[in-house]
Amino acid sequence: MLEIRNLRVSFHTYSGEVQAVRGVDLTVPDHDITALVGESGCGKSMTAQTVVRLHDMSITEIKSGEILLDGVDLLKLSDREMQQVRGRDVGMIFQDPMTSLNPTMTVGAQIAEVILQHAERDERGRSRITKAESMARAEELLREVKLPDPEKRVHQYPHEFSGGQRQRIMIAIAMACHPRLLIADEPTTALDVTVQAQILELMRSMQQEHQASIIIITHDLGVVANFARHVSVMYGGMIVESGTTRQIYEQPEHPYTHALLKAIPSKGMDKRRELTVIEGIPPDLIEPPVGCPFADRCPCAMQVCREHLPPVTQVEEGHSCRCWLLDPDCPPGMRARRRYEDDVHS
Repeated sequence: MLEIRNLRVSFHTYSGEVQAVRGVDLTVPDHDITALVGESGCGKSMTAQTVVRLHDMSITEIKSGEILLDGVDLLKLSDREMQQVRGRDVGMIFQDPMTSLNPTMTVGAQIAEVILQHAERDERGRSRITKAESMARAEELLREVKLPDPEKRVHQYPHEFSGGQRQRIMIAIAMACHPRLLIADEPTTALDVTVQAQILELMRSMQQEHQASIIIITHDLGVVANFARHVSVMYGGMIVESGTTRQIYEQPEHPYTHALLKAIPSKGMDKRRELTVIEGIPPDLIEPPVGCPFADRCPCAMQVCREHLPPVTQVEEGHSCRCWLLDPDCPPGMRARRRYEDDVHS
């Protein structure tokens, strides 16, 4: 349903050109949930913003690539055409709903605004939906996202809601026009664990009800373990491993994926055991490394890792990894699995 091909995006700062996205390839199946995982600054949000073209084009440059939504390249659409795509075909949930919602408008008016923006027009260009009908639909959406007393709360302002309730309102806005694709950028970061689970379950139920696809962006592999069906791990502006959730969690191949999984607390783990820490810092994307972006932090790094970018290797159907350790000529003793003494889930 969505296919991203060789996407390269930079933004220009006083310090120089930041190569935020460096050749990303990503496929999102229809009616499915895909997670884009990685630490801060790896290019996850920039990739998502490029899909809906929400970044500041005065400092951002799309160097190359295609973003195909049902075969239509979104990068070739005009600004007016993209305004129709946003909300109607692609909905987006942001990390902090308080900064995304308008504090001067009631939540009902903000939902209704989206509905009216994408409503069918008559021959004179007037909306076929009245304001009263759009407000009734807004109330119905608040009921769908499980907000109590929707007939009352539709007239309230964002500051009158809790963080979890505001995120539910963001979901209502994003799903107002039944988009086929929902992008959720760190939707549970500011919420406690119980509310996180509720928000994820709500997103899953609405995805199933409306037969939509979801891209969820997060830095926490633990959040998406039971939520996404496909996972792509991103580092240094590129995807280093991609596969089904089972493949990534049970058969990780890239050392960075190994390290991320080891950093997740597991049930029944020894309380005296320290969580794994990934030593070092992420690469400088103003002057990105010519080889593997994880080489300086990788315990398995070889000279070739620092000098040449590894190719994408198909581990098995649906599972790919960008690592020299999978090269047929790699010495057996250097294989990533043999450098990790304890199992990921121990």
